[in-house]
This record gives sequence, structure tokens and C-alpha cells, in this order.
Amino acid sequence: MDSLLNGLGGKLAERWVALLAVPGLLFSLTLALSWCLHPLGAAHALDPALLSDRLDEKPSRWLVSTPHRLALAALVTLTAAISAGVAAELSRPLARLWLGRGRVSGVLLAVFLRRRVRQAENEARPGHRLAPPYRPERATRIGDHLLLVEKRVDVQYGVALARIWPRMWQLCDDSQRAPVQQAWNQYTAASVRAAWSLGYLALGLLWWPAGLAGAALYLSAWTAARRAAAELAVLVEALTDVKLLELASALGLPLPHGRFTPADGQAVENILDKGTFVAGSSDGGGS
Repeated sequence: MDSLLNGLGGKLAERWVALLAVPGLLFSLTLALSWCLHPLGAAHALDPALLSDRLDEKPSRWLVSTPHRLALAALVTLTAAISAGVAAELSRPLARLWLGRGRVSGVLLAVFLRRRVRQAENEARPGHRLAPPYRPERATRIGDHLLLVEKRVDVQYGVALARIWPRMWQLCDDSQRAPVQQAWNQYTAASVRAAWSLGYLALGLLWWPAGLAGAALYLSAWTAARRAAAELAVLVEALTDVKLLELASALGLPLPHGRFTPADGQAVENILDKGTFVAGSSDGGGS
């Protein structure tokens, strides 16, 4: 699944302004506001009169001359750029954490997996139990949404999704790629939003309303990420179902049953291995 996600992540730079530049400017202004209002204390953080008095005290001296105004604008711009870069870097480990990957996720796995397996069993149809390949293996629902696609493709077709996905993606036209790319964009946007939320949570140490905003932002990001991951999983599986026959044709593989079977999956794997493995090689001659 990692190769699938990496293939979808190439357009982040095109959305830099929406995901980073504008939020960076907003964050830098919130930082300045939190710094100015910090001396009011928690009890008066939202007192309108004190807020007005505090904001009227010192900023005016920064605006009395052009050099001061230019310096203030440069400082705000620099803060926005730095915070945007930090948010972009933080979004990557957050996205991996949500997928249930990495060392931190390993700890979460030990804590939450047993409970998630029981919950999944309870949600199964009455009188049925989940087959072992379909039981939760990741610490998060997002991770299992995407891992389940790999399992289902492997069980149904006998191929590894990570291996066939780049080839199928090449066979798709723009209209077929668009829904998958949009779902992935929504997921990455949610991870970036979560990264911004951590910054606002940190600002809550100076001015607690900023922390509340950060908590609300993270919850909305997590909800959006779960929704986007569920949609992405459905779209990837659907695209695999309808594109496997075309992939087999492109590889010159006949399908004697008129559909794609696990035996055909093994043939595709052999083609994609490009001679890495040879049947009966263990019996091959030696000196």
C-alpha cells in the first residue's frame, strides 16, 4: 500500500497555497495574538475590554514608520513560511501514524488491536465470524481500511496490489484516475490540517482559546481522514476489479476462464518478476 500512496502523492506541491501558505499566514497572526494576550492570564483570556486595551497598547509603535511596518510584514511572512514548512514535515509522520505504521503505531497496536478485533467480530453479520485474513491488523481504522484492500485483492485474484497498482494506474485515463486522486488529496489535506492543529495546541500554552481551536481542528482532521481513507479503499478496489482484465491483456496473458483467477494472478506475478524466480531452480545443476 505504501507504493500506492506514494504514487498518488505527487501533486501536493500544486496545492501548496491552499494547504500551507494561507494557513501559515493565519497561524503567524494567531501566534502574534497569543503572545500579546498571554499576560492577561487564563481567567481574562476572553475579556473584551482587556483584549481591546491590550491590543491597543504596543502594536502602534510598530506601525508609526515605514521601516517598522516593513519589518513587521517580513517577520509575519517569515513566521508563516517556517510554520508552513514544519506543518508539511509533520503531516508525513501523522499520515503514517494514522495508517498504523511506524514505531509509535507498534505501541498503539499492542494497546488497541485486541479491542478492535473484538469490535470487528461484534460488527460481523449474525452467525458469521471474520475469516483470519480479514481481521484487523492495524492500530487504526484508517490503516485497516487500506490494508483490507490488499488482503481482498490477494485472496480474490492471487496478486499483490502493491505490484500491479503502478501498471494499472498507467492504463487509466484521467477520468478514471480523478476520483482516486481526489480521495487521496482529501486524506493528505486532512493530515496537513492535523499538523496545523498541533501548532495551535502548542499556542494554547500561551492563550488557551488557541488550544481549543487546535483540538477542534484535530478532531475535524481525523474525521475527514477516516472518511477519505474509506472512500479511497473502495475506489482502489473497484479500479482493480475493472482494470485487471485490461492489465492481463496488456501483458499478453490469455485468460482461459474469461475472468481473472488466482492461477492467472500467479502468471501475472511470474511476468512481473521478470525471471527473478525460476520454477524448479532448487533442482538446477551446479558444478
